[in-house]
Amino acid sequence: MTQITNAAIAVRVAKSLEDEIVAEGWKAGHFIGRRQELASRFGVAPATLGEAIQLLRSRGVVDAKPGPGGGIFVAARSPFMQLSDQLLQLREGKATASDCLRVLDALDGLVLHDAIEHATDADIVEIVSLAERLRAAWDTEGAATAIWALHARIAEITPNELLRSLYTNLVDYIIAEQLEGATAPSTPERLRTHLDFAAAVAERSHALASSAAERHRHSSVARLLS
Repeated sequence: MTQITNAAIAVRVAKSLEDEIVAEGWKAGHFIGRRQELASRFGVAPATLGEAIQLLRSRGVVDAKPGPGGGIFVAARSPFMQLSDQLLQLREGKATASDCLRVLDALDGLVLHDAIEHATDADIVEIVSLAERLRAAWDTEGAATAIWALHARIAEITPNELLRSLYTNLVDYIIAEQLEGATAPSTPERLRTHLDFAAAVAERSHALASSAAERHRHSSVARLLS
C-alpha cells in the first residue's frame, strides 16, 4: 500500500515540476534545484523525489547531474520529444480538421506502399474484411467509422514507427473529435477509392496504390473544409 501511495505522490510531484517548467518558460540547461532541496520543498522522502525525477528523465523533461555543481536541470528536448509533445497537444484542440486531414492525405501514399511491401496474409484478410464492412456501411451513419477503421488498419502494417504513430494519432484525433461527420461526400467514386486502398494491399499493386492515393487527395474532405 505504501509503495502505491509513494508512486502516486511521485507522479504528482513530477507533474508539478513539469507544469512549473512550462509556466516559467525555462529553457534547456536551467537549474531547477538539488535533490535535497526539491525533496524538502515538496515535503517528500528522497526516494519519492527520486521516482519523480526518474519519470521526468524518462520523458526527456529533465537531466540529473551528479557531483559538485550538479543537480536537476531542464533537459534539451530532442526533435522526437518535441514531436511527441505536439501530438499530445492535438488532444487540447490545437489542430483544425483541415490540418489533420491534409497531413493524412500527404501520408496515405507512404502508408499504402509500406503495407503492400510488408502485409502478411493475416493482415490482408483483415483489410479485405474491413473493406467489405465499409461497402456495407456506405450511405449510413457508420460509413465514417468504417473508413477510419480501414485507414488505421492499413497504417498498422508499416514498420516505420514514426509514420505509424503520426498517422494513427491523427486518425484517433479525428475519430475522437468527430471532425469528418456530415462534411464527407458519400459518392460512389469516394467509396471506390477506399475499396481500392484495400485492393492495392491485397493485390500487392503499387500502381493501384498510387492511383488510389492520388484520387483520394483530389476528393479529400480537407479540400472541402479549406
